[in-house]
Amino acid sequence: MQKIYTLGVRAMSLGMKIASKFNEKAQKAIVGRGNVWQYLTQKITPNDDWVWVHCSSLGEFEQGRPVIEAIKEKYPKAKIAVSFFSPSGYEVRKNYAEADAVFYLPFDTPENAQKLIKILKPKLWVLVKYDYWYNFLSEYKKEGVPIIVISAIFRENQSYFKSYGKFFAQKLKNDLAHFFVQNQESVDLLSQIGISNASAVGDTRFDRVKKVADQAERLPWVETFKQDKKLFVVGSSWKEDEDFWVKWMNEECPLDWKIIIAPHEMNEKSILALKERFKDEVATYQKQENLEQAKILIVDAIGFLSEIYAYADIAYVGGGFNKSGVHNTLEPAVFGVPVVIGQNYAKFQEVKDLMAEGALFSVSDYVQFQKIIKKLISEDLAIYKMKTQAVFDRNLGATQKIMQWIEENRVI
Repeated sequence: MQKIYTLGVRAMSLGMKIASKFNEKAQKAIVGRGNVWQYLTQKITPNDDWVWVHCSSLGEFEQGRPVIEAIKEKYPKAKIAVSFFSPSGYEVRKNYAEADAVFYLPFDTPENAQKLIKILKPKLWVLVKYDYWYNFLSEYKKEGVPIIVISAIFRENQSYFKSYGKFFAQKLKNDLAHFFVQNQESVDLLSQIGISNASAVGDTRFDRVKKVADQAERLPWVETFKQDKKLFVVGSSWKEDEDFWVKWMNEECPLDWKIIIAPHEMNEKSILALKERFKDEVATYQKQENLEQAKILIVDAIGFLSEIYAYADIAYVGGGFNKSGVHNTLEPAVFGVPVVIGQNYAKFQEVKDLMAEGALFSVSDYVQFQKIIKKLISEDLAIYKMKTQAVFDRNLGATQKIMQWIEENRVI
């Protein structure tokens, strides 16, 4: 099975190389991996205590970040190596200050695994949520490196729990020292395949989002725009999301409400196309013209969304009509803001928790969207602070529990 798996990895690598000829994201991934060995040889000092944290992309990095920062605080001499599979994570966090090395994970072939272990042999390897790579697991387990996964979540329809995925399930059972999972359902599923070293500690993103919220700074330009009006914030929105809220904004948005949109795609062409869909005056962050008079503000820059949510009265979080699923709903929820999303949320435990508490609403068509927004606008929105607080109270503390295991097992 390992040979078949490796053949699949080689095919994926070849496919990405072909795609790099005409796809910018694939090109970045291939070029970045082309420099990885030289980079690691220069960066990795063999006599230091390294902790390796692997994240598939940016979302997983945000889950790994609280643990990285806790490790740096508890073990100031430890060095942190962070790897990414996806360019969307690497390109944004390649200069992350808490990391001593940030690199693209080489493709998971036996020769790459053997080569990497000779350069980077950490005291601990932390996998974030998923992204289990067979050959790397084999090599690092063989060399006695403790491997844990954090913020993991398992579902019954995953291959590990099917007959054809037994070989990989056995791999995880043999190679991972501990599974820190988001919910009890994951613990129960793992027990069905003989994995008992699992703990339901929650999602570290709750810790991260709470810390960011506590440190949030004022945004004077948002205050100038909002004034004394109510604010509807659309965050991380894709084109597939637009039809709902664009129609509502053009036809039904009350006079005492303003709108901020932080789209996922921020290229000039996309921003211009979005502006042209509105009948009301639209301002942008880059120009900041007529902020007081504008009804709509498009944020055409990254890095502000989590702090913008602090000013929101209602939030729509995008991605719920995409295959990858909804974006971070915790960022608005931490401020007590009711959240509206699309219908693709099955993989996200935090969404289910917020929904069960009555703090989040999923819609599949415009009629539902219209009904939910009308309901929220008519309510005392202060009640949602209590609802979201209840969810956070139940989920905070995952980082502390992970650190307790690290300290008790003296792996660093």
